[in-house]
Amino acid sequence: MPATIYDIARQAGVSSSTVARVLRGDTKGDRKDSAERAARIRQIADSLGYRPNLRARAFSEQRTKGVGLLYTDDAWVFEGVNDKVLQGLVRELRKHDHHLLLVPVDEGGDWEELLLGGHVDGCVTFQPLSEPVRNGIRQAALPCVLLGDNSDCDLPHIVVDDVAGSYSAARHLIALGHRRIGLYVHNTVKPHCSIQERFQGFETAMTEEGLEPNFWHCSEDEMISVLTRGGARPTGLICYSDLESTLIGHAMWQYGLKIPADLSLIGFNDKFATKYMTPPLTTVGFDANQIGTLGAELIIRSLTSDGLSEDQPPTSIQVKTQLIVRGSTAAPPKNA
Repeated sequence: MPATIYDIARQAGVSSSTVARVLRGDTKGDRKDSAERAARIRQIADSLGYRPNLRARAFSEQRTKGVGLLYTDDAWVFEGVNDKVLQGLVRELRKHDHHLLLVPVDEGGDWEELLLGGHVDGCVTFQPLSEPVRNGIRQAALPCVLLGDNSDCDLPHIVVDDVAGSYSAARHLIALGHRRIGLYVHNTVKPHCSIQERFQGFETAMTEEGLEPNFWHCSEDEMISVLTRGGARPTGLICYSDLESTLIGHAMWQYGLKIPADLSLIGFNDKFATKYMTPPLTTVGFDANQIGTLGAELIIRSLTSDGLSEDQPPTSIQVKTQLIVRGSTAAPPKNA
């Protein structure tokens, strides 16, 4: 039979409430003799092989220490830079003794039992939520934070400063002498606020110089056709993500065109492999870990006495971007 706090209390000669307080880590401000007693209680707990009853603790504290990650499609969770976001989220939650649970909120899922049944203290999501899920969150009075998206303005959200990122990318190409510059988004990219915001920054930089902001939202085959045929093809291309940049860079090699001699190429997100491409990719980077860290901080803050007041507007936080110049950008061809 597993050891209990009552067994520890008997052997230590103290009350069970004292044992519970010590094992909870609530010993700040204790006198020296109290600290010695706490050390003895922990030693006895170890010798007895004590393991805390997490269910009982959650019931007594009215906390589960769980934060739910709500999603309808696992591609939202594991694609792009979201893996880095999750790393920051999980690390910060662990600092506060919380853990992350994956909660699918598609039709037929058991999300209602998890949210309404008190299995999580709060939740985060990468995507806008359906009205039934939103209503469930309200009913359960759960704090919820939107990561990397601002399309649901009723929720606190952390987003990337995509406008500044694409603006700096366009200004870089303009400074190199490019005049025919485009922005490319693959047609499989799901609707997201970053598409419009990256176009906004790009468009602003181009119109400041009286240049046409060419925009393509199409398959790679269509984009390759634009880049390899016709005399007025773009000499500079900003891609929505590093994935598009990889596709285009490979296609240019297949067609015997060189980067950056024939086409200057800029990506977005600064995935790990981009610095090892040939040539290394100029890209717009940002601290994806920070998005998760800030999201966890908002959740934890809302669960403490320092939580956000209902009268305050939702929190909106921007993560800064940085243009990382590498070998895939240069002056345009002299005959362009």
